[in-house]
Amino acid sequence: MAVIKDLGVVLREYPAGESNKKLVLLTQRQGKITVFARGSRRAQSKLATGLFSYNEFVIFDGGGFCSLNHVLPMHIFGGITEDYDKFCLGCCFLEIADKMVLSTMDASGILRILLNTFAEMERDRHVLKLIFAVFVMKVLQAEGLAPLVDDNCAQSGESALRLTPETARALTYILEADGKDIFAFKASDDVANQLYRAARLFVAESLDVQIKSLEMIGDIL
Repeated sequence: MAVIKDLGVVLREYPAGESNKKLVLLTQRQGKITVFARGSRRAQSKLATGLFSYNEFVIFDGGGFCSLNHVLPMHIFGGITEDYDKFCLGCCFLEIADKMVLSTMDASGILRILLNTFAEMERDRHVLKLIFAVFVMKVLQAEGLAPLVDDNCAQSGESALRLTPETARALTYILEADGKDIFAFKASDDVANQLYRAARLFVAESLDVQIKSLEMIGDIL
């Protein structure tokens, strides 16, 4: 038995009885972990937390059963929760991260990409299609599934897509950049659209499971 203190986000939540929740967390040191949050559905609960909030979690590990003891919000991405299109896209990012990360994996790299992406969504510097493309490419890269870019063509697994020279340069920059710099470039609408199509194609190629929220964002992007 141990008390764990870690930083992270909620990937998924679902009811567990009238007043409780089960939360799937993505954390810096523990990776992906499922915890029981007793009474968290009640108003004024000290364990009340939601999506799009970077938190410090205090977790009691009872040996195969983890319960949430305390939550301290470090940053709330209010700009996402207040905008329908951003909220839908953010939910898609959470679902992709949930499907990509296994419980035994080091998830610190995916968590960093997720937080940098949420911060970028609040800045309103790029169209959402481009943000989607950057997130997907960096997550695939973190999992060893980065597309190969060569001679104005991008290939991932059995899927390949011809790119304009401008789009190929943008994709190369994304794959070579790190941290907040992954969004430190400008792209035309044509480049953003082509990167978005490539990201949709490659994430479908790389995952064996269906990402339900991809259908939802197709209606808004």
